[in-house]
Amino acid sequence: MRHIPIRLLRLLLIVRAPALALGVLAIAAVASGGVTSLRGGGTRARATAPVASYTFGIENSWIRVQNIGAVAANVTVTYFDENGGQAGQDGCPSPACAAIGPGQGWTFFQEGNPQLPPGYKGSAVVESDQPIVALQAKDVRRGDAFMVDGNTTTILAGSSRMFLPLIANRDGPQNDWNGRFALQNLSDTVTACVTLTYLSNNTDGEVAWDPYKPGDKSAPKQQGCPNGGRPIPAHGTLFRDPDTFGLPANFTGSVRIETSKNGQNVPAEQQLLTATADTWNSVYNPFASYRAIDNIEMSSTVLLPLVDREVGPFNGFSTRFQIENKDPGKPAQVTVRFEGYDLDNNLAFVAKQHTLTVKGARLCFQDRDDYANCLAPGDALPHNFVGTARLTSTQPIGVIVSRSTRYADTFTNYRAFRPEDGSTKVLLPVLNKNFGPYNGHRGWNSWFRVLVADGGEANVRIRYIGLDLPGGEQSYVVHAVREFTVFQPEESILPDGFAGTAILESDRPIVALGSLSTDVFTGDTDLLYNGVPLP
Repeated sequence: MRHIPIRLLRLLLIVRAPALALGVLAIAAVASGGVTSLRGGGTRARATAPVASYTFGIENSWIRVQNIGAVAANVTVTYFDENGGQAGQDGCPSPACAAIGPGQGWTFFQEGNPQLPPGYKGSAVVESDQPIVALQAKDVRRGDAFMVDGNTTTILAGSSRMFLPLIANRDGPQNDWNGRFALQNLSDTVTACVTLTYLSNNTDGEVAWDPYKPGDKSAPKQQGCPNGGRPIPAHGTLFRDPDTFGLPANFTGSVRIETSKNGQNVPAEQQLLTATADTWNSVYNPFASYRAIDNIEMSSTVLLPLVDREVGPFNGFSTRFQIENKDPGKPAQVTVRFEGYDLDNNLAFVAKQHTLTVKGARLCFQDRDDYANCLAPGDALPHNFVGTARLTSTQPIGVIVSRSTRYADTFTNYRAFRPEDGSTKVLLPVLNKNFGPYNGHRGWNSWFRVLVADGGEANVRIRYIGLDLPGGEQSYVVHAVREFTVFQPEESILPDGFAGTAILESDRPIVALGSLSTDVFTGDTDLLYNGVPLP
């Protein structure tokens, strides 16, 4: 049994290294991939992926699909345009790839797909005759900079009510922080009637609605939506960005997405949606992406496996997180508890806690010494701190965590976990060790971080799976006390050039966070993704 020592998170990351980890979804030039989400569909597993609009460089998306079934999987990827029309198809088996074997994966790149023209933007549905998980990412090239981010799917995703906790519109001192999102109708046949409500951090309340405020009797009704909302056709995608938000500049806040009974009398709760959101900077090169939180994922307790303050190269990496209250009409009393280690003080254990009121949304900065850190007045996390956080609330909340450098050259997001997301088996779909070295650079590398869901101890077996491993698999056991981090470049059981996955098997429920990065490119080359709980 192996004990993992506490490490400085500066070892987690290669300076200015890109991160491709998670799966892959590549849409052509001016398109970005969106959410990938799993849902049931008869005898076939399905994953969906909306794509975002508003380009700020040359954009592509990619989807990685992994077979978690017992036999080879036949996989079909169907692409749709904004109006829900079929735009193309891909899949395995095909001349390019065989049926995907158990535990194996395949990456579908939209760039170069002859059926998708440059400039394509839309959505995708992935279907399989075996259980699958999917990981979606987007990459952007702007000048000499390369930017990447993405996230994993969740089983049975799709909801009539969804939340985007962090959206920006030309915010910051240079009006340089921006956001966008893509919203996909998951139905094969039903038009969805959708209303977007924007909530501002500054006013702590609702400030704008699209197409109009619910209950506004004077607003003209949109065709097919007599009870409110904007129509989105089956398989269609709605894009919103700084040009189409209808918001003033200097906005940072959240978005609530809801449906209404449509003109065919289909109830709101039967109109299933999924969504993805991006954040980027128009002056510098950070770029981050996350999947929307659906109605049932809002929770009174959420877990953050990684929070830090001024760690890594030049003490540059810090986190911040945005809390969104599910019902702003009911102010939430949120208790934030940090636990971790002071890396400048002999790894001294640190625990800090404070309760705050969140009406609409609240942004908490771990690198601040004032009110903005969401701790008690005069209290703050120590410099060079790494740890975790647990938020408990009197009302359901959703949380998006951002990790960035003080130099605004790296920015990435992950979704907070619920305790029920903890599982005794967790999949990390993409891990690398010195994969794709180029011109003296190491290439792609990864790390992952594990948190015992109840904060206790667990024995965790790490099973690496890859075609270049003896017998296809290598494993060992770690005794976890609360949390631990594993760096694939330091794993002697993995060969250079490793490209594979890991399954974490534990005697107590755990959650896991993965990362991928590369030193081949310059720009925002770090990516974080949520590990996928398995049945």
